[in-house]
Amino acid sequence: MSTTISTLVRAAAAEGPGAIRPAARLMSILSDEPHRLPEVFQAAAGLEAGDSGRLTLPRLLIGITGAPGSGKSTLTDALIRDYRRRHPDRRLGVVAVDPSSPFTGGAVLGDRVRMMRHATDPMVFVRSMASRGHLGGLALGVKGVIRIMGLIGCDVVFVETVGVGQSEVEVAGVADFVMIVLAPGLGDSIQLLKAGLMEIGDLFVVNKADRPDAARLHGELLAMLRVAREDLSGHHAPVVEDEDETAGDLAPWLPRRPGTLIEPRTFLVSGEQGHGVKELVDDLEALGSEFSPRWQAQRMDSIEQEVREAVIEEATRRLRGTLQSQRAGGGIASEVLSGTVSVDEAATRLLDETVTRTRPRG
Repeated sequence: MSTTISTLVRAAAAEGPGAIRPAARLMSILSDEPHRLPEVFQAAAGLEAGDSGRLTLPRLLIGITGAPGSGKSTLTDALIRDYRRRHPDRRLGVVAVDPSSPFTGGAVLGDRVRMMRHATDPMVFVRSMASRGHLGGLALGVKGVIRIMGLIGCDVVFVETVGVGQSEVEVAGVADFVMIVLAPGLGDSIQLLKAGLMEIGDLFVVNKADRPDAARLHGELLAMLRVAREDLSGHHAPVVEDEDETAGDLAPWLPRRPGTLIEPRTFLVSGEQGHGVKELVDDLEALGSEFSPRWQAQRMDSIEQEVREAVIEEATRRLRGTLQSQRAGGGIASEVLSGTVSVDEAATRLLDETVTRTRPRG
């Protein structure tokens, strides 16, 4: 185990402001090298029982996702303000995942700009992460960052993703529950289904409530959830006059996320003006009171799965390195294209070459 990881974990677990710098360093390591997460678990095993147990924290992991422009960062900022007002002695964390440019590999880490008001608040830790085109490693890296936030005592952590794609669904899946942020003017209810939003959501928040059609979008959501509930239970709820008459056609395409404990619900808020934020946080706190012990137990049980993911990530990294080391036009891929070898044979050769290439020399 790396001495650096062990030293940093001990320093991050210590109380006081001095824990922030080693924690930030650990997060950087896990962002760049997610396969090293098991080293953190190994180092935590050597801590005092109270400190090592903090890896199961935070109390709440809230996933926030939605289409670009829906106001996710503004809403997150409003949620932080309300939590800080309620619990000034509790630390909060934000993991903001931004997509990387496919051409330069860079990312615009805009969440830090929108949350500048919290930059000098020692009780709010904001960590931006760039996807860099790596799905599995990104999700594992986010899990590692969340573990470190638990180590420094974050009570609630928001995991915010940009866009609605495969990586966003994967990253949002590390949270206890997923909040979908919607806004008027970004498409009708059919577009919500096409984007895959409704399948991963537990809470649906219509943001920018002060804008035209916000109430209408909220009504469509209520209708979709009502009809889906009828479809599952076989009972018919009373008809709400303002609901979209076509919503019944959407029910068969509204599956639920596996393993969710939450009954779907909707909120109409304005993150910028603060309308409805208090009621949303009230509901989040109620969910935490009811389900947090089960979520933390699941988080502890998932350590072994995260170690498996780390092994797979490292194996993938080594296999990719072997492929990249082969010269263009003369590697395994060229032989497969020419029909010289099959894909199965090529995979076996790649595994053998990777083992030979990475075997320690003694």
